[in-house]
Amino acid sequence: MSERHDPGTPRPAGRRKAYSQAQRLLGVYQALANARAGLTMAELMARTGVTRRTLNRDLALLQEDHLVRVRERDGEGRKRWVLIPAGVASSIAFSHSELLALYLGRSMLAFARGTELYNAMRAAFDKVADRLAGQELDAMSLERKLYAVPDAPPVGSSGEGFDDVLNEVLTAVLRGSQLELTYPDSKTGEPLELTLDPLTLAYYRGRLYLVAWSAWHERVRPFALHRALDARRLRHTTAEVPEGYHPRRYFSGQFGVFGGDDAQRVRVRFRGGAVRYAKERLWHASQQTADFADGTCELTWTIPVTPDLRSWLRSFGSGVEVMEPAALRTEMAADLRAALAAYDT
Repeated sequence: MSERHDPGTPRPAGRRKAYSQAQRLLGVYQALANARAGLTMAELMARTGVTRRTLNRDLALLQEDHLVRVRERDGEGRKRWVLIPAGVASSIAFSHSELLALYLGRSMLAFARGTELYNAMRAAFDKVADRLAGQELDAMSLERKLYAVPDAPPVGSSGEGFDDVLNEVLTAVLRGSQLELTYPDSKTGEPLELTLDPLTLAYYRGRLYLVAWSAWHERVRPFALHRALDARRLRHTTAEVPEGYHPRRYFSGQFGVFGGDDAQRVRVRFRGGAVRYAKERLWHASQQTADFADGTCELTWTIPVTPDLRSWLRSFGSGVEVMEPAALRTEMAADLRAALAAYDT
């Protein structure tokens, strides 16, 4: 087990640190070599004395070199890590377009770097990349040609806790198990202990959200995973899917991830540079567009007024005017007056 560094003593030389990492990787490899049926994460931690977070990084490195892989789960649903036999070759052929699609997917998952989800995508890409010659792959310059621009900054608090939550949630979603989630109440901030039926893992603006049936809330609702305090998959349970549920249908009735009150008529006028941006996309299936002689346009939807809709409208500043409903128009005007007062002072 790695020792904690004492700030009062000189830090070891870089060569010694690299040697320790190599020894640790060798220890993980040897532990797996002596276990024909493979080892679970808990068993690897016990045999190597390495923490879960460090072990995740070490296994990711060994995956990059195609030395280890995740085997089928055992009877208790636990993943077992095994060595990849030397000389194993795949007869599956991959096209360049398929390789590009995988690489773009890996770039989009950069916000989850270090988690099981990201490692799985990277391992999948590496397996496909192995089918191409090294010089050919280098000539493609994928690092330059494909890049997913983050549509939101990363969550600053994400760390080992987020990794553990995400891995538990992923396992529960894929295996169809119930989940215990510790999540802050939206009004009080107090942690709630919730038992959920996981339904869908959704990506939105650089974040992952779990859509689940919550008995406490008595409805299907999304949970922002970066806010979750803890998660634990409930073994030997089965998540129930509400009749008629489908993520496409669930999200089609609202603007963004979190829902609001009942759908109502929302009419918004855009002007200036906001006109072209607003018109070039279909923001909701109910959208209707009207153009005016003065260069402005109006978009009308039948949707609930959600936090995402409010935030989106505020982002246009003077380029947008809410015409209806009256309550939203009043709210937007109050926000703008408050902003102006802040600058006046």
